[in-house]
Amino acid sequence: MQSSKLSRGIYAFLAVGVTGIFLLIGAFAVKTYADIFTTGRLFFLAVSLVLTAAVLFAGSRLDWGNRLSFRAFALLTAILTLAPRLFWVYAVGTVPFSDFLHLHNYGVAVAQGDFTNYVDFYACFPFKFGFGFLVGGLYALFGPHFLVVELFNVLLSLVQVLLVYRIAWEIRPESARPAALFYALWPAQIMYCTVVAAENSFLVPFLAAIYVLIRFFKYHTQSSRGYALLVLAGTLTAIAQALRPMAMVLVPAAAVCILFFITYHKSMGRNLARKALCILLVSLSYFVVLKFISLPIKELSGIDITRSGTGYNFLVGTNYEANGMFNQEDFSIIAKYDFDFDRVHSEAGKLAMQRIKEDPVRFLKLAVKKVHFQWGKENYGYYWSIISAGSGTGPEGFIKDHPRAFYAVSQLHYLMILLLAVSGCYAAYRRKILAPALLWLVIGAMFLAYSFLEVQPRYHMPAVPLFIILAGLGAAEIKGMLTKEK
Repeated sequence: MQSSKLSRGIYAFLAVGVTGIFLLIGAFAVKTYADIFTTGRLFFLAVSLVLTAAVLFAGSRLDWGNRLSFRAFALLTAILTLAPRLFWVYAVGTVPFSDFLHLHNYGVAVAQGDFTNYVDFYACFPFKFGFGFLVGGLYALFGPHFLVVELFNVLLSLVQVLLVYRIAWEIRPESARPAALFYALWPAQIMYCTVVAAENSFLVPFLAAIYVLIRFFKYHTQSSRGYALLVLAGTLTAIAQALRPMAMVLVPAAAVCILFFITYHKSMGRNLARKALCILLVSLSYFVVLKFISLPIKELSGIDITRSGTGYNFLVGTNYEANGMFNQEDFSIIAKYDFDFDRVHSEAGKLAMQRIKEDPVRFLKLAVKKVHFQWGKENYGYYWSIISAGSGTGPEGFIKDHPRAFYAVSQLHYLMILLLAVSGCYAAYRRKILAPALLWLVIGAMFLAYSFLEVQPRYHMPAVPLFIILAGLGAAEIKGMLTKEK
């Protein structure tokens, strides 16, 4: 890593800043966890604390599976990934609901060759079409039933675990296995596999792009092969962006790492020229590939997925009464301007700015409150998989009758990840590992963006794999401290 005073200062700022973010999220997450219990809160919190300590101690004593052979660990991780997700698919009869029903219906239409049969307001949200076409392709191949997407999500979960393992390995080999285990046993993601949502498809190219960038920073900054890796990273980021927004933050995050954490040449001119070339490669490949992806979608549906508008989400994110969450008042602006993309986002953006200017202090208070709703709740997996399911008998009936138990399990896992992620930030800073800086930049960008935009608990799901990777590093650090390793 570049050793200039500026680079060290930026690295320290990122480490401290993201640690602060984790602590803030953790405070709200603890409150959410406590609110799950109607009686005996102190008792359950004490039991949870003991349970967390027991898990960390047991994991450290067992070296988080690092003593197992690779084949044995791979088999164990595959079982832990597939078994609970397949059980959830079997036990819970999730039916597409709300926005997920619109995505399912559009996928059915695409499979039948009807590419313009989408719900009217989707014209204002071009990013919906990338995943809609993917669902349509799956339905065309395997039949138009949402079970196809559920099983596809289960399969993708295996790929996600592998990518988290590989990213964590590149950061520190000892952190790879705990990270993989944390991901395999991630309750919210297990439950969310039965939802026709874009997140699971998005996470594969998104994590793959992060892996490629980390490989570039670790091994290939000085070789010509690094250019190919940057093009590949831009390509994967474009694929992720076509499925769900926010992937684009990887491009400026990579640019910051290249600018401040890498030195190519002693000559300032040649150094800056090489950095500019690297940033150009990742940026250009991102925009070119996204444009190529958009061409057939635009030809068939009439929608250009390269267009992005945040005005509406900005408007919702400044609604004080709705706590920055979806509401009918702001949603009505779409029909008011006749589903016109430019007018909707332009007018919505103006209204949002007007709200902030009229009472900036109130907006700042709302931004803090939104942390609770966006980042402090890990309930989306259970909620969206159960809300449209039938009353059911057997396992499904038990699952529906005990929501607090499943909310508690999800929230406790999330709290454990946040705790270990703080330790991971400390470990990275102490060892001056470059790769976590990329994760910190992405997390910070997402956190800042949602201070202004519409929030929902499920919107933080794409950031949790990054938390888990840092948590794996934290688990390895704690294990080393417990065993007096240096």
